[in-house]
Amino acid sequence: MKIWLVAVALLAATTASAAPKKPSKEAATKPAVDPNVSVAKAHGGKVWVATDSIPTVEGEALEKWLAAHPSNVELALKGNEDRWAINFLAVFKKPPAKGPVTVMLVDKKEPRIIVDQFSPQTPGDGLVYREGYDLEQNNGFNKGHTYIIRVGQLINKRFQLYASGEIALK
Repeated sequence: MKIWLVAVALLAATTASAAPKKPSKEAATKPAVDPNVSVAKAHGGKVWVATDSIPTVEGEALEKWLAAHPSNVELALKGNEDRWAINFLAVFKKPPAKGPVTVMLVDKKEPRIIVDQFSPQTPGDGLVYREGYDLEQNNGFNKGHTYIIRVGQLINKRFQLYASGEIALK
């Protein structure tokens, strides 16, 4: 009988140690590391604008793309269009607060006057934010003007700037 009890105890001990361990509460609540941390250190606070699509790459591949493209651009109208269709990518120095991101566009000559402002439905929850938008002549965007694009959040009724860039319309 003693041998049987020892065998059961030994079996129970080996089974318990072989069972997979549950992750600790600390590991479960630890946020995942953003692959764009090095991108934020090198390029944080800037906005890139392009008329074609911006790749959805991250990390080192994104750093290479950013280094190969200027952050301030000149855009020309295509054909008889009355708008400039753009895609932009903002790199933040630190992750934004929870909630919607706000994009503000102002004329460089009159930076206190907002030409257009919008808050897309896409939440900003990482160090890199991508979005598309149309700069329409009917909404106050004009050839020969340079605009500042500011990306941030409205916090306590004040605009918190995270990144900015320039767009010259030709």
